[in-house]
Amino acid sequence: MNKKHHNIKRWKFALVTAVLGATGYVALSGAPVQFTAEGSRIDPTIEEQIKQARGLQKVGKWGDAAEILAQLASDGHPVALYHLGRAYKNGWGMEADLDQARLLFMEAVRFSFAYRGETAYELGRLFQRSSGEKCAAIALQWFQKALEWDYPKAHVQLAKHFERGIGTERDLAAAFHHYEKAAIAGYPSSTINYARILMHGRYGLTPDGDQALFWAARAMEGLEKKARDGSASAAKTLGRIYRDGEFVAQDLAKAEEWFVRSAELGDAGAMHDLGHMILAADPSPDEISAALDWFQLAAKAGHGGALTNIARMHLKQQHGFEPDGAVDLLKRAVAVGHPGAMEELAKLYAAGELVEQDLERAFELAEKGADRGHQGSSKFLKYLQEHHAQTNEAAAQPKSANTKKEG
Repeated sequence: MNKKHHNIKRWKFALVTAVLGATGYVALSGAPVQFTAEGSRIDPTIEEQIKQARGLQKVGKWGDAAEILAQLASDGHPVALYHLGRAYKNGWGMEADLDQARLLFMEAVRFSFAYRGETAYELGRLFQRSSGEKCAAIALQWFQKALEWDYPKAHVQLAKHFERGIGTERDLAAAFHHYEKAAIAGYPSSTINYARILMHGRYGLTPDGDQALFWAARAMEGLEKKARDGSASAAKTLGRIYRDGEFVAQDLAKAEEWFVRSAELGDAGAMHDLGHMILAADPSPDEISAALDWFQLAAKAGHGGALTNIARMHLKQQHGFEPDGAVDLLKRAVAVGHPGAMEELAKLYAAGELVEQDLERAFELAEKGADRGHQGSSKFLKYLQEHHAQTNEAAAQPKSANTKKEG
């Protein structure tokens, strides 16, 4: 096992130079995404090896699968690059590494191959989880590319971006267009979101309960089929619907059943939700231990909410945690774009608690969280503006101007 880990890491460093070319630069800089596609090589022997790796993944032999994929990816096979990128993203056979996953996807997407649309979609999802200034707009570009390359699941994310104005101006007509396209294409999680909009009459729309229930019923059928077929995401959505009693009678037993299925299929969000649900139900010591295990597994997979929740337990000294471990967890959560972590870390920097006091960093974090629509970050930003206005003005000055003044 150590040998396999070593080979994968060696591949990691060899790839960096190759990928940080035109595609990597364009995507990271925020410039319009443009491509000159390279043809993908079709080799029956390589295809058979990839099938072998995928088969090993299905039976939980993640390390063996990753070793095969890493060897093929080192030769530039785009399908292997794509599957190895997913392995790094999900921590299948190695520690989850979102930066490495992004590099692998960027190299793969240069090729015209069967999974090109899926690769662009994965890049969009990774940029959604990043905290850089232009990451939301870059994510939107990748989803548009995914749609262009015949991957209709991109409708799901495009609907969210246009609905909430993420990385673009809010455009409800475009959002509803993508919601309907996603529903027609058979993506029930998106159909449920569309049903919510119709049920509650969001954005000034007149509520339409009949249409909402029509789309919800259609979505539930699709979700149950996909969950039984092994979709972790569908099982997680069903768990949330039964937990919240949305469109159906609340059923916590069914919710737990679906969350467990999703979590066992590797969905970090379901692990996080399952941990929350257990802790909210007057748990026994054994149940608390199980909940913390689910949180830790989600955090290991890079789930921002789980990282933030464990950090809060550290800060509150709950369940045997000590405050010292909070800062690293919050920084990791900020790195994957979780706004709740931005609020918590901003508070620590403002107070000089567990870190050296840095009001400028506190403002920066609170502003990032507020830009993502997080109410806690918005409230804390307002507090900072009211109590530290002078520091806020200094932080807003261009760095060149500050440097000149100091000189």
